[in-house]
Amino acid sequence: MVKMSSKTVDWSRFGLASDTDQVSETTRLKDPALEEGYYGGQDAELFAEEKGDVPWWKSTFFVSERVLFGTWDGVFTSCLVNLLGVIVFLRAGWVVGEAGVPLAALVVLVSVVVVLTSVVSAVGICERTRMESGGIYFLISHVLGSQVGGSVGLVYCFGQTVGISLCVTGFGESMAELVSVPGMWAEKAMGCGALLLLALINVAGVKWVIKVQFILLLLVVLAALDFLFGSFLDHSDEPGVTGWSAVTWTNNTSPGYTQGTSWFTVLGVFFPSVTGIMAGINMSGDLRNPARDIPVGTLSALGLSTVLYLVFVVVLGATVERKVLLNDYMITEKVSALGGLLVAGLYTTTLSSTLASLYGSPRVLQSIAAENVVPILSPLAKGKGPNKVPVLSLVVTVIVTLIFLLVGRINTLAPIVTMPFLATYATIDYAYFALAMTADMQRAREARFRGQTFGTPTFDSRGAAGTTDLDHLFPERITHKKVITKTAASSGSSSLVSSPDDHSSIKSDTDHSTKEEESIGSSIITGEGVVQPTGSIGGMMGISNKPSHWYSYLCNRWISLAGVGVKVAMMVCVHWAYGLITLLTTLLIYIYIGQAAPGGHPGIANEFVFLRWLKNSFLTCIGQQTAEYDQVVVTPLHPGVEVTANQLTEENEDFAARSRYHQCTPGQALPDLPEPR
Repeated sequence: MVKMSSKTVDWSRFGLASDTDQVSETTRLKDPALEEGYYGGQDAELFAEEKGDVPWWKSTFFVSERVLFGTWDGVFTSCLVNLLGVIVFLRAGWVVGEAGVPLAALVVLVSVVVVLTSVVSAVGICERTRMESGGIYFLISHVLGSQVGGSVGLVYCFGQTVGISLCVTGFGESMAELVSVPGMWAEKAMGCGALLLLALINVAGVKWVIKVQFILLLLVVLAALDFLFGSFLDHSDEPGVTGWSAVTWTNNTSPGYTQGTSWFTVLGVFFPSVTGIMAGINMSGDLRNPARDIPVGTLSALGLSTVLYLVFVVVLGATVERKVLLNDYMITEKVSALGGLLVAGLYTTTLSSTLASLYGSPRVLQSIAAENVVPILSPLAKGKGPNKVPVLSLVVTVIVTLIFLLVGRINTLAPIVTMPFLATYATIDYAYFALAMTADMQRAREARFRGQTFGTPTFDSRGAAGTTDLDHLFPERITHKKVITKTAASSGSSSLVSSPDDHSSIKSDTDHSTKEEESIGSSIITGEGVVQPTGSIGGMMGISNKPSHWYSYLCNRWISLAGVGVKVAMMVCVHWAYGLITLLTTLLIYIYIGQAAPGGHPGIANEFVFLRWLKNSFLTCIGQQTAEYDQVVVTPLHPGVEVTANQLTEENEDFAARSRYHQCTPGQALPDLPEPR
């Protein structure tokens, strides 16, 4: 009998191939093993049409298929356009004039260090657990539970919304001064127009958001370079601009606080500049490999922006007199070489920050609504198109932004923006601390399992018993059995049961199960189409081991715990009233979620209790014994009930590889117990 080989018909020879079949080799994924996991093997990368030589009339102007981004075209761009915001261009001079150059540099460094602890905590969570869409909300809810994630996520969305109003307010101020149209309402009208335009760009799709961000980022970088080069030119015609002068530097070294201003007030005004550092995490659902793209892109953007912050502080402190720094918010335009280029950069940075925030905040709100954590927000879970653009969440965000845009100014809105972000970042720090402590508890449990033996037959030190049906129900058994097998193999001990024949069905089943065990530690492709590594602790559903990357050493649980205390202290010092209102609001939302949607996801770190850990740590310090986290189940005794053993399964060679374990079937009701005499 001749076996006919199947051959795929090349329909393109007859002009009958579809557009989806005509994929250029340049648009394929680099890893063929993962090719089919990404939407039919097509590379939906940015500018994929240009890279695949697709004619312009076939280009996708409004996204019709899902788009995934990487480190530089997604995370780095979104973070940098958020970090170079309106505060840097409009309030850097005021910060230097109030605090002086040394303390202004300290304001920058403290702000960067505060968010850096949260960044490395978020990176640690991304590396040790799976990452899905939802950004910060998913990180917190996945680790600490949906109740904590929902309450903190809503506060974070509120902070993002006020931050958007801060950016468009700065745009309105600068635009009104440029066109010489005085009046507060003229500024607010221009800000409203910019907000609505950027909201329409977000509705168009994520690809348009990223493409517009590339252009805006280029203008922002050119504006920063224009400011730096312009400081070396002669500006004698500008009052208060002395150029590089030792006298000006000396006069600006000491602080000169005005009435009602302190160093913490200056910190509260500048801190919103760095709150956009989580923009890359918020787009986790649109990344190809979040565990790799988020750390590299976020840390790179933070490092570059820190250098630019310090450049602005040093240049303004050495070239402009203090009186001008305090009163002229557009002083950076007078120092630059081409004033028009810096003004263009100022406009683009406000627009880019607004665009990135309008991208991230509605998606966090959409994720909260999709989880049904807050039932009244469930209509906001709907999305438009393949990328599930959250149109309804975007409308809610724009409405709240318009309210704060009409009632606030920059110096008033900045402290309000600071509080929700500090509360959110403190929660992220605690989430990583709880995650690391839970991993230690799981590792201790793993060590206890190593000393125990399972009630399953083992044939030799090579582990020929394979997996059982219970292993499919409880995946953690595979990890424990694997550890025991390796220990037995290293000691060279053999079991009591003789080894099966090499050609038996038991060995073939064992080989298949061994391959399954080895694949547990490899990367998987999630339903979102992104690659996620799985660790050795708890398998795919647990906490993986800490990887060895160059940035992994920054992920330290004690640094994260210290970051929690620092952020709470900053909330009290910057503005205690706003800080207290933020904490109380978070608590009220937490209580509401517990009443409205009980029984939510408890989080993978729910095993760790902070107060119990403090108690046990104190008992350990004073030399007392601490209680274990084990739960002991004691079966009740039923006097008067006869129990008999019965074998439900018969011996069969076909099922020789299965382990012998008890099965249960529904039985008759138990007889009434005799009354006690």
